Amino acid sequence: MMSKLFNFNLPIVAATAIGAVTILGMYLLYRKPKRNSIPTEWKAVGKVKGLYMYPLKGGRRVELKTAHCTGYGIQLKTENGYPLKDRFLAVYKEANKEYKTSKNYPKMVLMEVTTINPDTITINAPGMSTLNFNVSTLDSINKPNKISIWDNEKVFTIDCGDKAAQWISEYILDKPSGLRLGLHDGLPDHRRNIKETHQKYFKFYPYLESSSLGLYSYLTGYLLINQASVDELSMRIPASNVTAHNFRPNILVEGENLGPYDEDKWGWVKIGDVMWQNVKPCTRCLITTIDPDTGIKATDEEPLKTLKSYRKSKDVTKIDFEGDDPVMGIYLALKRDGEIKIGDTVFIGKS
Repeated sequence: MMSKLFNFNLPIVAATAIGAVTILGMYLLYRKPKRNSIPTEWKAVGKVKGLYMYPLKGGRRVELKTAHCTGYGIQLKTENGYPLKDRFLAVYKEANKEYKTSKNYPKMVLMEVTTINPDTITINAPGMSTLNFNVSTLDSINKPNKISIWDNEKVFTIDCGDKAAQWISEYILDKPSGLRLGLHDGLPDHRRNIKETHQKYFKFYPYLESSSLGLYSYLTGYLLINQASVDELSMRIPASNVTAHNFRPNILVEGENLGPYDEDKWGWVKIGDVMWQNVKPCTRCLITTIDPDTGIKATDEEPLKTLKSYRKSKDVTKIDFEGDDPVMGIYLALKRDGEIKIGDTVFIGKS
């Protein structure tokens, strides 16, 4: 009786086992990795050496002593001027609404954005008269539209008017028209959503989310670089006078015991009460070859050429995705906002 019972159920048991294994295999193949929890232990690794924001995407940096960190990136807190935000202005082509950066027009790195009162933004550039335009009236005069950025992503934009468009076109193109200036207001309803346009990113970088993006930044609102990494690269090409500014970081850190590219391995970063998660290494392009203080592009394509010789992705699963681009620095997703300042201790943690 037992023998017959065993023989009768064997195919059912085998089929059940195979089905369970198949389901488990499918689960392991397609499941998303569990999100890291906030670390409970932190290790001091250095201090904040520099803080920077770039109000105009592709424009000149603003050096800060204190940075107010928000969900969109660094914001300049001021009582007497418009609250400038990191990469909240963008130049775009009038014909197709495609945004342009210093990669397209190197002289953009010399465009300085400031503010003189709560309603006015000011832009200066070599050889140009000062451009002032009123921000408070923009959305009542100009209808919001969308401009195209990376991977055909469409981003909310308020046009800054004909006066700004003419100024931008004359400086960059030496023509009265062709380019326009757009502004992102940073309102929650206008936050970027890359679920459809950036599916391939999520496959390789599961901790990247739409909520971690900046306004017109490539990806997240924060880019961190380690000074030791810049120093190591500079030693390889001393004639190129490479500095951290070639890589346009928001946060530059330094420390006696920091080695080159240690930041690659950091899972979490904490400065004061502000906290971030490392979501992706930053791939580098020709913008790094533009002198940030002269706007002149290096003819030898340094430091990009040297970076490509030893800083390409070594993960075989990502080579096809990242292509030929080397990496320098890390993209951070803000997890707790607040203020940080020069000299603050930098902590790292793992969950």
